[in-house]
Amino acid sequence: MNIHKFRSYLLEDMFNMNVFKDKIEITNYTEIGHFDLNKIIIKYNEGEVIINGKNLIISRLMSDSILIKGNISNIELR
Repeated sequence: MNIHKFRSYLLEDMFNMNVFKDKIEITNYTEIGHFDLNKIIIKYNEGEVIINGKNLIISRLMSDSILIKGNISNIELR
């Protein structure tokens, strides 16, 4: 693996979302637009993700990564 690919892997700057049964991990977002127990809006460079559900909580919050847990009913990309 050359150094450019390795650096790109370590410093990934593209928006990424991993969806699991009761949680969503989002990396490289720009801001949290809204959050309450039923709706969380996460903005990124090309749009926003709207997460609807019940008992939604932000379980982990870092400058480039967020983990949302709860009873997720739908996810909308705008």
